[in-house]
Formats: sequence, C-alpha cells, structure tokens
Amino acid sequence: MIFKPLVKVPCAILERGGKVLAAQRSEGGSLALKWEFPGGKLEEGETEEECLRRELQEELSVEIAIGDRLPVTDRDDDTRTIRLVPFVCSLTSDTIVLTEHEQILWLTPEELPYLDWAEADRYVLRDYFAYKGIDMDSFVP
Repeated sequence: MIFKPLVKVPCAILERGGKVLAAQRSEGGSLALKWEFPGGKLEEGETEEECLRRELQEELSVEIAIGDRLPVTDRDDDTRTIRLVPFVCSLTSDTIVLTEHEQILWLTPEELPYLDWAEADRYVLRDYFAYKGIDMDSFVP
C-alpha cells in the first residue's frame, strides 16, 4: 500500500437569501473552470475554522459566520488525498472581490446541480442537500 499525504481543505457553503454561492475555478489552474465551494488548504497550527476565515478573506475579500460542519469528502489524486471539510456559512460583510476565481453565481439550491462541479464538490453538494432535506434525485440532470 502506498501512503498518500492527507490535505485538509475546509470549504464554505455560503447561504444568502435562499441562495448559495458557487465559485468557478480559474482557467489556468487545476480543475480549470470547474465549480466549487470556496476554501483552501489547512496550514499547520490552524483550526479548520481559522483556515476557512483566512481563505475566504484571501479568495473573496469577505468575512463570514461559520455554522454547521457537514460530513467530510475524500478525493484521491495521484500523489495525495484531498479531504474537503464543508461548513454552512453566511456573509458578515457585503462586498465580494474575486482574487482567484473566474466568476461566482448566487443560485437556488435547485439550480446548483446543473453546474459542472469538481468531483469532490459534487459529494459536498449531495451532503448539503441531505442536510437541507432536499431530494437531489428529483431534479438532477
């Protein structure tokens, strides 16, 4: 068995007015133009919540209130295991400035499955729907 390092990546499911923020990854990076929930790699000595606040400040220039933690999702690539650690969050600041994403969209939960999500984020979306009591199978393409 080959050991792969585990990289924890807290991410935010940002809710506002019945809609959820989806962020499109930049064209030049990995998983180019796929949609994701914003977040980033946990640094040594950080809590998941501290990391999430830092990453959202860096990526979107926003402050957030962190709510419930949802189940983690693991995704293996060639050299490591990525563990997404999702939190349901809300904004505590109004202006969003994109520094790392192509674009963002505020969508109703029912619209979210129609985006081209990064694989691990699809599982986060599934768990979010379960958390909200929404039957994802009723409208997924």
